Amino acid sequence: GINAEYGGPSQIAGVWYRTFFNCAIFACLEMKLVIFIAVLVFVAAADEPDIDINHANVHTPKRETVPRHKGTITVHVVPHTHDDVGWLKTVDQYYYGAKDDIYKGGVQYIIDTVVEQLIKDPKKKFIYVEIAFFKRWWEEQDKETRQQVKNLVKGGQLEFINAGYCMNDEASVHYTATIDQMSEGLMWLRREVGGPTPTIAWQIDPFGHSSAQAALSAQMGMKGLFFARMHYQDYDKRKEEKNLEFRWLSVESDTSLFTHVMWDMYWAPS
Repeated sequence: GINAEYGGPSQIAGVWYRTFFNCAIFACLEMKLVIFIAVLVFVAAADEPDIDINHANVHTPKRETVPRHKGTITVHVVPHTHDDVGWLKTVDQYYYGAKDDIYKGGVQYIIDTVVEQLIKDPKKKFIYVEIAFFKRWWEEQDKETRQQVKNLVKGGQLEFINAGYCMNDEASVHYTATIDQMSEGLMWLRREVGGPTPTIAWQIDPFGHSSAQAALSAQMGMKGLFFARMHYQDYDKRKEEKNLEFRWLSVESDTSLFTHVMWDMYWAPS
């Protein structure tokens, strides 16, 4: 929950639409400038209710619901990229691919390649998270490319997840900074790109997770929370007991959020 000194849900609602940008950019962690595949494994029991965490307002053609049976393992393959908004290099160096002696790769080339491949093959899909980088890329594109991206979003090939300015830290930030940076990203996305409002919280790389983040995400309309890092003892116990999925309850804010801990971090299994 949210500490009493930070206020309750009413105060959170009051600052939700503030446009002042106070993003804790410095706290975003570990840059991964290659496209990974996050394999999310769901183990279902027959007497468990179905939990629909798909975006209800995403108009994705031929989206199918896989029936869940006892003993069945459903594997969701999610093509994505994790682009820290500043870590070992500056934001500019990450975006343009400078200082490759420190870390190789450039975010602009990742987005270029993804959009190109999605246009070529309608069967391919991709998710994107960090609006700080996408906004910069978007401003460099012509009208034709922007329209193509809008079509990809409308068709369900390109989906924005989380969609804050960055994937904020959960340990060293005030809750208002989280709200501000999420507001900045989400409002820009709605204004410039359009499409459905993101309903999945994607916190795959922060080192540790707070109940306040889960509560805020639920109040923002998120239907599910995904993350990868947790203490190894907690992770081992949950993995053994098949309890990597749960509903994160917040008593103070009276919210709950479907939460999934990734099976093997956020990359493809070896």
